[in-house]
Amino acid sequence: MNIINIRIEMANPFDRWEYFRNLGCVSGLITQYKAWELEHSFYTGLAADFELKWSRRVDHAGVEFGIGLLGYGINFRVYDTRHWDDYHQQWEVYKFDEYFEINS
Repeated sequence: MNIINIRIEMANPFDRWEYFRNLGCVSGLITQYKAWELEHSFYTGLAADFELKWSRRVDHAGVEFGIGLLGYGINFRVYDTRHWDDYHQQWEVYKFDEYFEINS
């Protein structure tokens, strides 16, 4: 469920091409199931934007914060790498070998 979901954006009215480019991304693990990600991007369609999200009990739940000005944006998130199972009300951990068979 989304606990907090705030997004404010001001579009660029003079943009005719909607050009997007990822300028860099770094990520890593904090614990076995928690990860972080920092992304820097450029999108001509936005003049300014702000985003704040906090979710629980959904796939890849966590906290996300983003801010942008004149097309340049930075987004940071800390999230759970697991998926949420609504039926059992618990986290699911997928194992690679269960879904892919390696033929030798």
